[in-house]
Amino acid sequence: MSTADLVAVRFAESSDAAPVAAIVNHYIAHSTANFRTEPQSAAEWERDIDVYGDRFPWLAAVYEDEVVGLAYAKPWNARQAYDWTAEATVYVADGQRGRRVGSTLYRELLKHLEAQGFRSVMAQVTSPNPGSEALHAAFGFELVGTIKAAGYKHGEWHDVGIWQKTLAELADPPEPTVPADR
Repeated sequence: MSTADLVAVRFAESSDAAPVAAIVNHYIAHSTANFRTEPQSAAEWERDIDVYGDRFPWLAAVYEDEVVGLAYAKPWNARQAYDWTAEATVYVADGQRGRRVGSTLYRELLKHLEAQGFRSVMAQVTSPNPGSEALHAAFGFELVGTIKAAGYKHGEWHDVGIWQKTLAELADPPEPTVPADR
């Protein structure tokens, strides 16, 4: 891979909502990687970037001025005792796989979460999904459980693997997490 193939990673902005919607809507329509069955609007993505983007890193991968991927975190659970655990997600535009876009995004996302004081990161991966499973394993996530037949899409039942990566040792009491360093 040459340096010309590398993507730039930056914080996602509200103006990225339309290309992000297009990337994710591909997965909604053509795969089980996302359990939505109807397209997600750019307005929904714009709202989520605005709602979560200050506390959690929302990152866009850009190649030749085009958004080609997204990685973001949000609360694993809204209850306060979960404040040190985030849920991570990564999407790569169709036609961009194999260029290390997902790896580049995840490396940056995890670096930000650790610096913010998060203790662990969770990911939900529809199974089977060898590419996503390999990506999570490569970044030190461990499969900690499986929800059997969690969703029905494209005429079949699908399991969801729950993956977890530990970022920091336990602290008692833990320091509060800090906002995303934009």
